[in-house]
Amino acid sequence: MRRESRTFVSLRRFVAFGVAIFVIFTALTARLYDLEIVRGDYYHQLSEQNRIVRLPVPAERGGIVDRNGYVLARNIPGFAISVIPVDLSRTREDELSHRLASLLDLPSDAIADAIRAQRIRNPYEPVRISKTPVPREIALVVTERAELFPGVRVDPESIRFYVDGTLYAPTIGYTGPITEQELAKLKDSGYLADDDVGRTGIEDVYEQYLRGTYGWREIERDAAQREIKTLALQRATVGNTVSLTIDDRLQKLLDAELRKGVDEDKFTQAVGVAMNPQNGEILAMVSIPGYDNNMFARGISTAELAALNADDRHPLVNKAIGDRYPAGSTFKMVTGLSALSEGTATRNTVVNVSASSFSVSGTTFYDWRAHGSLDFVHGFAHSSDIYFYTLAGGTAFAPNVRGVGPDAIAKYARMLGFGAPTGIDLPNEDGGIMPDPQWKLATFDEPWTIGNTYQEAIGQGFVAVTPLQLLNAYASVANGGTLWQPHLLKQVTDAAGNAVPIAAWKSQKLEMTEENLRLLRESARRVVTIGHAYMPNLKIPIAGKTGTAEFGASAGKDSAGRNKLGFHNWFVSFVPQADNTDPTAQIAMVIFTYDSSKSLCELCLNPAVGMTQRILEQYLGANK
Repeated sequence: MRRESRTFVSLRRFVAFGVAIFVIFTALTARLYDLEIVRGDYYHQLSEQNRIVRLPVPAERGGIVDRNGYVLARNIPGFAISVIPVDLSRTREDELSHRLASLLDLPSDAIADAIRAQRIRNPYEPVRISKTPVPREIALVVTERAELFPGVRVDPESIRFYVDGTLYAPTIGYTGPITEQELAKLKDSGYLADDDVGRTGIEDVYEQYLRGTYGWREIERDAAQREIKTLALQRATVGNTVSLTIDDRLQKLLDAELRKGVDEDKFTQAVGVAMNPQNGEILAMVSIPGYDNNMFARGISTAELAALNADDRHPLVNKAIGDRYPAGSTFKMVTGLSALSEGTATRNTVVNVSASSFSVSGTTFYDWRAHGSLDFVHGFAHSSDIYFYTLAGGTAFAPNVRGVGPDAIAKYARMLGFGAPTGIDLPNEDGGIMPDPQWKLATFDEPWTIGNTYQEAIGQGFVAVTPLQLLNAYASVANGGTLWQPHLLKQVTDAAGNAVPIAAWKSQKLEMTEENLRLLRESARRVVTIGHAYMPNLKIPIAGKTGTAEFGASAGKDSAGRNKLGFHNWFVSFVPQADNTDPTAQIAMVIFTYDSSKSLCELCLNPAVGMTQRILEQYLGANK
């Protein structure tokens, strides 16, 4: 049998194969040397960064309290709902999205989109579904029925809670989730995408004090990016406590009186502000109607927000600072001080108001009665329009009295703070309108008339003020001539109880004589003692000024079904320490009622007067 010869691989191929193997192993060895020896430390660090991660630990927001420590805003336990996409099968995404949407009152499409986006980014990391903390009841539903909520994680966090929400909402404001635009500006300051920030009010203005300092925790993760254990922890520091100048007792007295008036259909809306004239501290600030800021803290629904925006009473506006109104006869203080300061009037300036009206160029100007002869004190005390028409522009009732003119009235009004924001530590303050001939020409391209001067003299026409501006002006007269920057912040303390430095509040001295300011205080006291502002059986010395301004047609109803009565009523007051004209008042207050009935206030129908007496007597009763 013939045996075939075996065929061997050629020597050339064998050598080529060997060389290839040598080159490959040499390259691998060089690469391994580079990885392990040359750049070993670098890749070790990268590995550690993937294995060990430092995560932020959120810090609780500081509390807000009144001047006596009564808690107005605090944090209560809440929970965050998140989804880890890797633990959720794609086939159950829609089912889970609809279930969570029903539970959290969110659009199911938005939830599904968030889960899918996170699955692409990093399926092992949770994506937050609840934009605001959810209450314990919802968290229990999720945790107790885990089979219905695959991939859902529940983590503890805090909910901002406002103890007397509707009472303080216009002042304290609320917090809300940070927006993408805000995050772009604030991320260098340590803000994160799931942070809450102050949206308005005190929460907004004092964000830098209330926000806590984040901590961190260092965790170890496996190759699937799951957390294994915590390696190190730096605890967060709670935010500072902000103490307000507000006295909760006075706030509630003021609120109760105003709400009772609305309930009795005496007026549709109301504002009350009280302050210490000696330093500008706001003791109470009530704006009715308001809103419950807890709605925003927990996450307001679209329907709730639409209802607030549709309300023609504008409950989201703090009317004490954010809206302007005709001042009515309360503005006569400005006209009087202007004439006294310019020397065109004195205590003894007499006007014989022998009629209740007069005409100029076919226009009739009215007083509410023919008062007879009035000097300055009684012209103010009886609130005679003709007396102040005469001081402002001159009339035939007193040919020897030269009107002070609109420019002087505007000058002293601005000195008293009208026509510009007061600078209170709240956002969205309106500056009001303080007109003069130049303003009218620039605004309407029309010349100023004597009729404009008369209207300005009694706080109508173009004059528009905020309740706080009016109160601050009267406070400066009550304290002897210092215009303070009104403020709500009393002090800030850190978590250890130490005081945090805050800026000093501004003040300026009025360019008015002590004698003229004393005369105004005397005249304001006479408003009450002669019965023009009728306060029967008054137990404390109250001084003040009434005001009534026609606003619109006295017909129809507002959003709450209250009758529109067509007038605004004011009473601005202060309480001297004794029944004298010394600048010692420790409290001043303004009450403004919207859509009230017309009130002349001789044996008073002005609801603000009676409310002022009841509030101040109750508040000061223990000390008087």
